[in-house]
Amino acid sequence: MKPELSPSDPDWSVSSFSNRPAPDASAPTGKRSTPRGRHELRRVTTLRLVQRCRFSAASVFAAWVEPALAGRWLFATATRPMVKTRIDARAGGRYCLTEQRETGIVEHRGHYIDVAPPHRLAFTLSTPDLDGETHVAVDIEPRPGGCAITLTHAHVRLDEIRRVRQRWLGVLYGLGATLERADIRSPHNQGNHVTELR
Repeated sequence: MKPELSPSDPDWSVSSFSNRPAPDASAPTGKRSTPRGRHELRRVTTLRLVQRCRFSAASVFAAWVEPALAGRWLFATATRPMVKTRIDARAGGRYCLTEQRETGIVEHRGHYIDVAPPHRLAFTLSTPDLDGETHVAVDIEPRPGGCAITLTHAHVRLDEIRRVRQRWLGVLYGLGATLERADIRSPHNQGNHVTELR
């Protein structure tokens, strides 16, 4: 599952909004109604990615919530899998993926807002790689020969959006690579069901 998206792809979109108050209609034309500098609040964005995948919705969902699978690709890299993965995949449940970096231990953590297997996950995300807590939703739609994954990441700082987009493309590539390495035992599923890792 190689990333197939680019900023011009119709499946890729970024919408931005500001948490600053709307301009005062009575303010003189050409003048700002909000102060500049340190008092101006940050702008945040919502990122949406759609990735097609040859694996079933059930297999993809399992890769998000089963610790043995998720620790191989979720926020991980090929050379740096998670050293510890805890997942309680239910609404209100929590997760924590622990990573060993050269600079020390870091954690990617949050809680689940919505868990509806095998079609939807929504969760908060707190990570040292981003400023503050953000929200992620993963919708998995069955398609002939596989599924489509729609990932929506809200409340990301506008100046971080390109880096976050590239990171998610890498993460989704890792998801595909992890499922590719899975041992597919049933000939009836034609590569759409994961039963055991090699």
